[in-house]
Amino acid sequence: MKPPIRRSSFAAGVFVYALLASAIALWAGGEAGPDDHHHDDGPNYFGFVKDTAGKTIRDAKVTADIKGKPSIVARTNAAGAYRIPGFGKDISPTNVTISCAKDGYKQTKTLLKTRPSKTPPTAVEIECTMQAIKTK
Repeated sequence: MKPPIRRSSFAAGVFVYALLASAIALWAGGEAGPDDHHHDDGPNYFGFVKDTAGKTIRDAKVTADIKGKPSIVARTNAAGAYRIPGFGKDISPTNVTISCAKDGYKQTKTLLKTRPSKTPPTAVEIECTMQAIKTK
């Protein structure tokens, strides 16, 4: 029989989880919160970089290539999260390609996790998967 969870332990766990989640979001993208998004900014790009086993990869380089524009580079935080601010409403998400890189890994795929809708998105979630390169 498992011992009952104490309220104080449960409350402390919920608090730590909420604090960690907000810190990850802040560290991944800077100071702007979800309510700070302006419609002229275009959608923010965010997501995680993970290995093929699903473990997040910290300090990976995430590049947003925009057709006809310079690339934007971000780094993942300790939780493997990244955030790239919007490029302007004139940049369509279909013209943005996200890629990831880190020494000792090769990119295997990217997965668009934002569902298509009729209204322009305020955020586009893209997960990047990398495979460790075996050294001899």
